[in-house]
Amino acid sequence: MADKPFEKNLSEIKLHLGETLKADAKVQAASEGFEKLSPFIRKVLRAYLYGKVSPNREQMAEMVGDD
Repeated sequence: MADKPFEKNLSEIKLHLGETLKADAKVQAASEGFEKLSPFIRKVLRAYLYGKVSPNREQMAEMVGDD
């Protein structure tokens, strides 16, 4: 599945991180030129997911709750 760079980011997900993981993510984000953590985390998720998503993605997505 190709990345959709112009897709609006309308869904919110709350993410709980330890202080060390958050600090390390901020350092990595800064080193890659990001000024905010949220776009960096989206980039990491895209890099992990795209190309690895099953053809049954809609059915699989319904199996996982948002909270």
